[in-house]
Amino acid sequence: MAGAEQQTSPSGPAGSSLWPVTDWSKVRQAAGAVGKDPDRLNALIVRYQVPLKVYLLSGFPSLQNQADECLQEFAEDKFLREGWLDKANRDRGRFRDFLKSSLRNFLKDRLRKQATRPASLDELELEVAEEGPADTLFDLNWARTILAETLERMEEDCRAPAKDQPRRAHIWEIFRLRLLQPALEGAEPVAYEELVSRLGIVSPFDAQNMLATAKRIFTRHLEAVIAEYAKGGEAVRRELEELERFLSGLSKARKR
Repeated sequence: MAGAEQQTSPSGPAGSSLWPVTDWSKVRQAAGAVGKDPDRLNALIVRYQVPLKVYLLSGFPSLQNQADECLQEFAEDKFLREGWLDKANRDRGRFRDFLKSSLRNFLKDRLRKQATRPASLDELELEVAEEGPADTLFDLNWARTILAETLERMEEDCRAPAKDQPRRAHIWEIFRLRLLQPALEGAEPVAYEELVSRLGIVSPFDAQNMLATAKRIFTRHLEAVIAEYAKGGEAVRRELEELERFLSGLSKARKR
C-alpha cells in the first residue's frame, strides 16, 4: 500500500490495530487532493494502512500471502480514484465502516476475477470469512490492544515506589484477583475474606473500597490511552462507549 515506508510500529499510537478516530476535515481535504496533492492523500492512506491490513488478514485468511499486494491495488483503485472519497459521508455512518465495506467488496471482486471458472457469490463465501466474524475478530484485536496497554500502565502506576505502598500494590492485587483473572482466564473471583487474610487488609469492607479505587484508576488510564488516539473531548467519550458496548457484547455471547 502506498506510503508503507512511513508506517510506525504497531505498538505505538499511530500504528496500532485501533481505527483512528475520523477527522472528517482531513478526509475532505484528501478527497480534493486526488491528482493534485499526493502527500496529503498519502497521509490519509498511511493513517489507515495498519487497520485495513488487520481487517484483511482477519476476514480473508486465504489472501495472507497477497496482503500487501491487495492493499496496494486497493489504494490505487479507490483512494487514488477521483470521486471515491467523496462517497464517504458522516451522515451515512463511520468512515471505518465505509473503508471496511469497500475493502471487503474489492477483495471479493478480486477473488472472483482470479477464479479459474465463473463462481457465484455463495461459492466465494466459502473461501472468505463472513462479515460478522471478521468484524468481531478485528474489534477483538483492537480491544486487546487498548486493554493490554491500559493494564500495563495501571500496574506500573500501582507498583510505583513513589506511591502509597503497600496499599497501592494491594489495590492492583485486588483488581487482578477479583476482576482481571475472572475476566481473562475464567477463574472464580477470590473472596474478600481470603483477600483480607492473604494481603493483610483490615477488613472485607476495606478491600471493597480498594477495588472501587482500582476501577477508578483503570478508567483513568483507559481514558488516557484512548485519548492518545482520539485527541480528547467528544471523540474519547465515543470510543469509550464503543469499547464498552463491544466488551458487553462479548460477555453476553459467552453466557449463551
